[in-house]
Amino acid sequence: MISLFLILQLAYGHANPRLTLSLFADTADTTDIAQISAQKFIQTASQQTVSIELKPGIQRGISVEQGRSDLILMPLHRLARQIPELAVLELPFFYSDIHQLHKQLDGKLGKYLKQQAYQRGWQILAWWDEGMQVFSGNRRYNERINLTGMEFILLRDDPMAELQFKSFNAWSRRVSAESSQQLLKECAVGSRSASLQRIWAERLDRVHLSVSLSRHRYEGWVLAAPLSGWQKLPEIQRQQLQQAAIQMQNWQRQQASHREQVALDKLKQNNMQIYELTPEKRQQFIQRLPAWPDLLPVSLSPETKQILLTTAAGT
Repeated sequence: MISLFLILQLAYGHANPRLTLSLFADTADTTDIAQISAQKFIQTASQQTVSIELKPGIQRGISVEQGRSDLILMPLHRLARQIPELAVLELPFFYSDIHQLHKQLDGKLGKYLKQQAYQRGWQILAWWDEGMQVFSGNRRYNERINLTGMEFILLRDDPMAELQFKSFNAWSRRVSAESSQQLLKECAVGSRSASLQRIWAERLDRVHLSVSLSRHRYEGWVLAAPLSGWQKLPEIQRQQLQQAAIQMQNWQRQQASHREQVALDKLKQNNMQIYELTPEKRQQFIQRLPAWPDLLPVSLSPETKQILLTTAAGT
């Protein structure tokens, strides 16, 4: 006798043929948190009706793959070029720590940002952590005054970072490092603001003396689908992908936190001096920053900026 379960399985499989989707990961590093998270998502989502093929990137940008991939994993700052509201997640010294940011992403702020993304042609499935930025250099940056006159190396166009450093009486310079050796050469005289994972990956312990745990700015990734393709998927597959993103959220956050701690331990072992920021010192940084609306993209209206800031503050 054929079981009811088998009958349902046969009928389900016939009505919902297995789809093979593509996931473009906009990162060239196969060992970073983005690639590891993408592989975990593929394992979680690939079940009865969906299989996913990973397409590694070579820093070509989302415009190349937007029309050719079903899913795209990209740095938060890259998608923020198309959805400027996402910049609220990158505000320096706005969130007390990554846990406060998670609380907002899991609540009204995350819902609002997903709505804005949808209106601009994107279905956001998940927010994935890399970590919070810290300061690395040959001077201890646990006090605002110590940034005066110092130069910070930027590896991307980042108007918000430029405003931030200017308010601290520091300089910023955009460079296009073609190799790790070239980056180390630049950082021999310049400082960096990046996640602990990036600082270790760039091996800044070879040219810098200290890391100041300012944890002042979020570095994250976004798993999203171009809306034009997402709306063509059968409902059962869309639900499966969304459920997979929910299922692995805690794993991803824990994995990113673990990798940040491992990176910090390695930097310590390589004799970098580690400095914490006291609440009082942190407040000194905040007091020197421009007003929060002035740090957000100029393309946003004053009304939208106020909604973003109020929602992000949880008020």
